[in-house]
Amino acid sequence: MSYYGPFKFAVEDVHGNILARDIKVGNAQIIRRLSGYSEINFDVHPKEPSIQLASGPIRFRPWAQWIHALKEDSTGTERVWASCIVQPSDVDPETGILSLRSQGFSCYPKGIPWLQNWNPIAVDPFEIVERIWNHIQSYPNGDMGVTVYPTTSGTQMLPGFSFENEEFVQNFFAIFIRASDRNDCGDYINKLARDIPFDYFEESAWNVVKTAVIKKIRLGYPQGGTEQQALVFRLGENIIAATPKQESEINWFSDITINGYFPGKVYSSTLSNADPDRFRRVMDEKDLRIDSNERAAAWGHKLLTRRQIPYYFESIVIDPYHPNAPFLSYDVGDTIKVQGKVPWIGNNSQNHRIMAIIWDESKNQVQLQLMAEGAFNYDPITYGE
Repeated sequence: MSYYGPFKFAVEDVHGNILARDIKVGNAQIIRRLSGYSEINFDVHPKEPSIQLASGPIRFRPWAQWIHALKEDSTGTERVWASCIVQPSDVDPETGILSLRSQGFSCYPKGIPWLQNWNPIAVDPFEIVERIWNHIQSYPNGDMGVTVYPTTSGTQMLPGFSFENEEFVQNFFAIFIRASDRNDCGDYINKLARDIPFDYFEESAWNVVKTAVIKKIRLGYPQGGTEQQALVFRLGENIIAATPKQESEINWFSDITINGYFPGKVYSSTLSNADPDRFRRVMDEKDLRIDSNERAAAWGHKLLTRRQIPYYFESIVIDPYHPNAPFLSYDVGDTIKVQGKVPWIGNNSQNHRIMAIIWDESKNQVQLQLMAEGAFNYDPITYGE
């Protein structure tokens, strides 16, 4: 089948011109992440024929070119598996070989301030993400052509309320944005995804005539991904190596306290999940941008949940061509069942979510970074009564 072939790499400039469709590189590594940016890393020599233009070799510069990782699936259709922007990279002073580093387009909002004033009372969280992307792409030379979809989640961030000494306090405003606060757009999206919660995915695809790559951010509430019931990941079959995560390696906490400091008010939440066979341990966390008791509780619940989890495999290395689970039949965010022997425990069969997929071209192997399904809290924010 055609998916046995190696990745191809195309280069596109910021104006949408395809400069090369199949450059030859060495030591290629491609990473896809759940709710995070992809990476494409490789080595290329300045005299490599496939990067030569009429004016000389492609001059790779940070934020000047797109790198697209292309792979044919089992039907022979070429798919764009990752699209990344060139980042600062290293050049060997003796050989001239460029160790190119690039990151997916969801890294773009990081470091850009949100220079708007906006204070809606009730708002769909997907509308916030779309608004941020529209804002950062509205500036000259800022439009990457990235679209966000869907734009509605079916839920809303509502005003919350509580009672303090019998005084009614409306302490959760859906969103309170001031240009003077200079909120980091990337941080805001990631913290919103953490607290609501929702997943986001980078998606790329050729247009019909393969003259341009369409780039999208897909949002999923309360989560995205597919439950892969037909695939098998089993040690001794398609799993070449596995790294188990055992309870003895997890930093134990029974209590979580969260504090947030927002204009004029302190928000907090304390959660406990005591184990009668262990001593009490407390994690004390702060986040200056938590803007309600509800969001404090939501984050605290997630932190505590991740310390009350079953044994699982934190990473596995698999044969991408094994019929148990052929490459491209799964993606980040999917739920898979992993089976194998765990020291001190014995045979283990546990559902995991795929957090990242790492393709090592030189080894023809794929590493999956995983987390036990039970380590995720996808409960929506609840509002006090």
